[in-house]
Amino acid sequence: MKCNVGRLERIIRVIIGLGLMGAGILFNSWWGIIGLIPLLTAIIGWCPVSAAIGFSTCRDAKSTLPDTTTDDSKKPMRIRDI
Repeated sequence: MKCNVGRLERIIRVIIGLGLMGAGILFNSWWGIIGLIPLLTAIIGWCPVSAAIGFSTCRDAKSTLPDTTTDDSKKPMRIRDI
């Protein structure tokens, strides 16, 4: 499984998941169990719905930015995947 959930999206999914679970507990409802879906997709970094439609917010490991630490600003610098 290739990562298709980026860092910001993971944070949002955790907040939504915990919010749904908290609402389920607060209102004494089984609907709070739905909060596990965004929480689990945030933990594993892969969403089957996003994969099915070909959508990804995860940065590609081959992305490059110019290296500004040297005089040669055209030399690519690898981005560390978080």
